Amino acid sequence: MENRIKVNGLTFVPYLTADRIAEQVKRVAGEIRKDLTDSEPVFICVLKGAFVFASDLIREIGINDCTISFVRYASYEGTSTTGKVKQLIGLTEDLADRDVVIIEDIVDTGYTAVRMIEDLKKMGPRSVRFATLLHKPESSRTGFTPDYIAFSIPPKFILGYGLDLDGKGRNLRDIYVIEEEI
Repeated sequence: MENRIKVNGLTFVPYLTADRIAEQVKRVAGEIRKDLTDSEPVFICVLKGAFVFASDLIREIGINDCTISFVRYASYEGTSTTGKVKQLIGLTEDLADRDVVIIEDIVDTGYTAVRMIEDLKKMGPRSVRFATLLHKPESSRTGFTPDYIAFSIPPKFILGYGLDLDGKGRNLRDIYVIEEEI
């Protein structure tokens, strides 16, 4: 793990190592696999941030008879949430009578998660579950708690493993935090 990195003039320091992330991905995958035995689930990856987590998680779950789809919602600008949720790219799969697992990178206020679940329930799925890499319970404005959580963290701005700052840093294997926030 690198010590410090600079992105857009901010200094980031290590927060979660790739090894710790892999351990939690494996744990969450086991929970999902157990819950979806004998199911042909639809995994919905929320772009852009969740693509790394979703890729690792779905492979670790190991259900071959599944569908993988992608949606894109946005509510962040820079290092803070705008509080407004906009759907940018929609879903084309038929979800009627299917088990759906939304895979998200981070749940902050909960607005995006609540909106996604509302939107998907209109499509008649058997069930909708929510998996997130990171959950910031202290930042919640909705009281929403995901079904599967890899890490619960304090309200800090983080970067890496799919999470970005203005499009930068998604490719980092580890997760970093702004130095001033440690």
